[in-house]
Amino acid sequence: MVARRVRADGVTLRLFRPLLKVAIPLIGLRRSGLDMGEEKFIMFPNKVMGGHGHKQAAEAMGPANHGLLKQLNMLALLRLARASEVISRAELARRSGLSPPTVSALVAKLLRAGLLREEGVGDSSGGRRPTLLRFNARFGYVLGADIGGTRVRVAVADLNGDLLAHAEEPTRKSPPYVRTIVAQIATLSRQVVKTAGVRWRDVRLLAIGAPGITDVERGIVRHAPNLPGWRDVPLRELMESALRLPVHVDNDVNMAVLGESWRGAARGLRNVAFIAIGAGIGAGLLINGELYRGSTHAAGEVGYMLLDPKAIREEFRELGFLEMRASGPAMAARARQLLGRSRAPDAKAVFEAARRGDETARRLVDEIAAYISAAAANVATLLDPEMIVLGGGVSLAGELLTEPIRETIARTVPAKPAVVVSALEDRAQLYGAIFSALQLVERQLADLVARL
Repeated sequence: MVARRVRADGVTLRLFRPLLKVAIPLIGLRRSGLDMGEEKFIMFPNKVMGGHGHKQAAEAMGPANHGLLKQLNMLALLRLARASEVISRAELARRSGLSPPTVSALVAKLLRAGLLREEGVGDSSGGRRPTLLRFNARFGYVLGADIGGTRVRVAVADLNGDLLAHAEEPTRKSPPYVRTIVAQIATLSRQVVKTAGVRWRDVRLLAIGAPGITDVERGIVRHAPNLPGWRDVPLRELMESALRLPVHVDNDVNMAVLGESWRGAARGLRNVAFIAIGAGIGAGLLINGELYRGSTHAAGEVGYMLLDPKAIREEFRELGFLEMRASGPAMAARARQLLGRSRAPDAKAVFEAARRGDETARRLVDEIAAYISAAAANVATLLDPEMIVLGGGVSLAGELLTEPIRETIARTVPAKPAVVVSALEDRAQLYGAIFSALQLVERQLADLVARL
């Protein structure tokens, strides 16, 4: 077994390779290209340091770092408890490979900290009936928020990711534009926490999906064309000041692809493109299980995709080529033009009319579908995803949109990804924000376990 020296927080550790995979994220080392915005903190390592490997690792680490080994084992037990409805100490020992006395000692610490709780007794195979343990999902709570071009949504969830309360309202776009929305999110956050019967002091973190190019490391929204006045907005700083909570900010469509792969149609898939078609058009990209943001956080801005050689001569605009032709506002403008009206029907009404056979509505939907199909085919060609998920208001078209996309891809692209409408409807971004918050809270809990 080969040992390797790593350095963390000013301390040099000599770890065997089996420990590296679980120890490095927990002690705060950065993975290549990642930071607080994307670090994967493994609260529940997959491998427990037990048996012969446990002894070798302990000898290699020495007495000074025995605490790290104990921390890893506690986190592993917590993972096993979280993955089970209820579990006994004996079952924890069996699954982990740790000795029953070690499990009992570590469980006692987790019980005192409130991370586990005892809940009833199990069946006996002879002898005393075992006391059952459950992960305490109410040890803390997280907030998720989605800032849309038309609506703002906020939800609070427990540490299992179960939503406890949700609120939404139209996006406020009155001056001062940025602070108006910051105040709106703060108000909705306090509202859902109160509705859920949660103490504010037990809320651990807020994660926000923001529309536009977002600098995740610094929590700054660089450019959000569908929100007036949103350029270089220090959203994380403003929200932390308003709520006195740690805040994480990411692009809303990045949140959507995380939500869809966590609780939606793409559950368990590692290569997914989520294309959101609403007030704007953007894509969240999951590649080999990791979000892809690009060198300047602008990956997935498919609203700027050029689908006509003539557009090469056009200057850069606030809205891109595709957004000006296939977004929700573009569809409304085209509907006004075709109908000769000053006020256009909403997207839902257009799609319903198209399904009934209305020729004008069908013509409009076909125009939108042609642009989206070309963009989706380009995404499929470039990234070879397992699935393309459509979200946003325009995705309400359902099969009116998915069928042309499938036909275009089948005819023009070597790879054939599945094409589906979001199973989470208008909540994909919100679920992704909750998921992101849970990932980041794991570091807080790992730090807590380290102090036990």
